[in-house]
Parts: sequence; structure tokens; C-alpha cells
Amino acid sequence: MFLIRQAQTEDFQGVFALAKILDSYNLPYHRRTIQELLSTSEASFEGRLPKEKARYLFVLEQRGKIVGCSLIHAKHGTRGKPHLWFSLERLSKYSRTLKVRRTHQILRLGYTEDGPTEVGGLVVLPGYRRHPLACGMQISFVRFLYMGIHPERFEGKILVEYRGVLGERNRSTFWESFGRVFTGLSYKRADRFSVVNKEFILGLMPHEPIYCALLPKSVQEAIGAIHPAAQRAAALLRSIGFRPLPQVEPFDGGPYYGAKKSEITIFRQTRRFLVGEAPSSMRGKRYLLGTEARGFFRAGVGTGSVRGDRVILHPEVMRLLQVKAGDPVYVCPLSG
Repeated sequence: MFLIRQAQTEDFQGVFALAKILDSYNLPYHRRTIQELLSTSEASFEGRLPKEKARYLFVLEQRGKIVGCSLIHAKHGTRGKPHLWFSLERLSKYSRTLKVRRTHQILRLGYTEDGPTEVGGLVVLPGYRRHPLACGMQISFVRFLYMGIHPERFEGKILVEYRGVLGERNRSTFWESFGRVFTGLSYKRADRFSVVNKEFILGLMPHEPIYCALLPKSVQEAIGAIHPAAQRAAALLRSIGFRPLPQVEPFDGGPYYGAKKSEITIFRQTRRFLVGEAPSSMRGKRYLLGTEARGFFRAGVGTGSVRGDRVILHPEVMRLLQVKAGDPVYVCPLSG
């Protein structure tokens, strides 16, 4: 079995190794940033930070080894640090003389300082991908279970950004042909700088409509396309209610997916029960389970049986979650 729990500052080495694999906006391969993220996450789980500053990092552990992680950014888009996107729109032009109509796809820069909750930072060590116990699914879905426990800590709309396709030498085709022209920055430098300051995007990027037909064919094909490594993660979130949005990320042209919190099945189906007395052996259904017993968030997938206001858990699951009879536990059924 895998244990999912809230990250702690002493998890630095394990999380830093995962950041080296992903190296994304939310989980960059940068020592100080990861140290700050772990410190922020601890304060967030303890309820000491406002929504605008809170980030929740979850780690996936097997026999003491961290093998995966995922993140919730409670509010992405705040005063001074806006959430940015390019809208994908259609613009129609008509000539009365030629009696010809042409419809063009355009990009239009948008932003808000009152943004949604964003999920991201999802990565699993290569040796644990396609695991029989679906550990990628576990570390992904746990974020929505936690939202079900603390709905007031998160926005009504949930966003996920997927990395766009990359060209030769892992360069962003979209950025090299577009963003770099207007900013003069490399993709990596712009991405890193945007973590602390996004003014340069609003100041240098065009606010006028951008006709996609004027971009190279390879760039047009990259707009809204998902990196192959993110395809399975996207399929998982589609299965619980997420849908593509008519928006792309300004750096690599990757797509945004979104859902209302109330539309996400994991969030909607999460219920609170008390742990019942467990027999030495039992049969039951598979559940995604979470608890804050003893003031620390733990979760996992295990066997249980719901009976009234009680959930009877397999003894092994109780040991994993460190719960005893009478403790509260949050339960969401899993198919299969």
C-alpha cells in the first residue's frame, strides 16, 4: 500500500528529486523555491495562511520512500500576481465586394487578479508509473478529497495547466516563435522570472488580437496541444469532471482544463464517517480515504465497508492511516 500525506520540511531531498524530473512552474528544480514551498505547505495545512498565499503539497510514500507528489495552489491569480492566459477565439471577416467570408483563429491576452484554485506539481518516479495500484491516480485524486474536507479553503473554480508540446532540444516551439520575440527572454528564464513577477508579460506581450494564421505551421499545431507525458494525467482529470477551456498558457501554448468544484466527482462524493471496530479479516469496496486524526493529514486507497455512519476498515488500512475506532475519516468510493 501507498501512504499519501502532507509534506514536511524534512521531505526536501525526496521532493527535490521529483522536481528535477518535472521542473515546472509549480515544482521547479530550484533549491530555494522547493524549501519555500515546503515551509508554505506546512503553514497551509495548519491553517495559518490566507487563501491568497496557501499551497498544499502532498507526497506519495512507500516504505518511507517518497515516490510522487502533487500540489494545490489555493488561489492562482492575486493582486500583483495575476493569472494569465491567451484566449482562443474565432474572428469572422466579410467582404461585400467579393462576397467572401473568412474566419480566423486568434489569440487574445487575458488576466485576472481574482483567480481560481489551481492544481499541479504532479509527478511520480519513473519506476512507479503504470503501477498496478495506480499510484499516479492516488496522488492526483487526493487533492480533491482534501478539498472535500476543507471546501472553504478553495475557490469555486478549479484550474489545471498542462505542459505544451516541445520541439527540438526540448524547446517550446510556441515560446521560441512568439514569446521570445516580444520579451527577448529564453523560455526557462521567462518561466522562472514569472514565479515572482509577471509585469513583464503584461508590459511586453501584445494586447491586440494575434492572428494564428500568421504564425508558422508548427506553432499553430502546438497551440493547445498537450505534452505526451501529460496525456494520462489529463485523461484522469477528464474522468472526474474536468474539461478543456478555450485558453492556453502564455509560455508554451499548453492547454488549460477546468471544472467547478461542485462538478468534480471526488469532491462531490467525499463523506465523513467514524471508524468502526474492524474484524481481523474482511471484504469490502475500494475507497480513497483521508484523515486528520492527531492533527496530521494522511490518506490512501484501501478496503472498507460503509455501515450507517461508520466505515469498517481493514486493519492494514487503519495502521496506514494511524486511526483507531471512533476517529473521523473521509471516504470517497472508487470504481473497480
